[in-house]
Amino acid sequence: MENVVIHQLPSLREATMVAAFTGWPDAGQVASGGVAYLRDKLEARKFAHIQAEEFYIFTRHRPHIVIDEGAVRRLSWPVNEFYYWQGQTPAPDLVIFLGAEPHLKWHTYVDCILDIAQECHVERLISLGGTLDSVPHTMDCPISGSASEPRLREKLQRLSVRSSNYQGPTSIHSLLMDTAAGRGMATASLWGHAPHYLQSIPNPKVTYRLLDRLSHLLEMETDLEELKIAAATLVQKVDEALLRNPELLSYVRRLEEIYQETATPPEESTVSDSIFQELEDFLRQHREKRTQDDDPLWQ
Repeated sequence: MENVVIHQLPSLREATMVAAFTGWPDAGQVASGGVAYLRDKLEARKFAHIQAEEFYIFTRHRPHIVIDEGAVRRLSWPVNEFYYWQGQTPAPDLVIFLGAEPHLKWHTYVDCILDIAQECHVERLISLGGTLDSVPHTMDCPISGSASEPRLREKLQRLSVRSSNYQGPTSIHSLLMDTAAGRGMATASLWGHAPHYLQSIPNPKVTYRLLDRLSHLLEMETDLEELKIAAATLVQKVDEALLRNPELLSYVRRLEEIYQETATPPEESTVSDSIFQELEDFLRQHREKRTQDDDPLWQ
């Protein structure tokens, strides 16, 4: 299979693929973080990857290098990896895909994913994404989505997943979903809406909400306790930062009022970008300290 390296194909039954991509469709790293969390919690096994050479402009998405005491220890390329997990009824067998949205040859890239899916007897594909929205960090974020079949749409509705009516620039998700449906797979997508004033830091609260809806959709139990703790930590630190900035605190309180009254976020912000940057700088410094202390939460 061109552009794909297969270590060993798993033997799966009526499998579901869960896919996420870093990059533009991953606000707050809620989708990639969710898939990585699911992969690690399930101890899913890697069985294949897509080679990066054909799909990326490396001056835009540069490989990473680790040099230790003058010696090159590791050179890493954009990651596009497949994992599998064999569930117990009613939980389905899973193929988990974590990739980086490509710059080039979208059709070829999507074919690589779906060729592997069909080799693994995938019958249903669910993609996860993240988008920025004018929602307060203190409340449950909305999850929006869509599905190709009435049965899946009804299930999303029961899970309080908002039907998406989005029109505009799109991501690799749309081509993946459209092509998968053309191959006879059932498809669904779930998108977590992250506060737009927390743009460049991971948002475990939205990730928690996204994986909670996914777990119910898949009818499987997932240990989300670490995400729940990390979400509470994030809220606490944002609240601390807001106390230092009355203008932003007032803005967030207004968001809360609108959200409680209508459950519909306002369209525009009246706060300057520099205020948002101050908040993110404060949170980033806190996260870097936690990383230095080897704390696994809020990664």
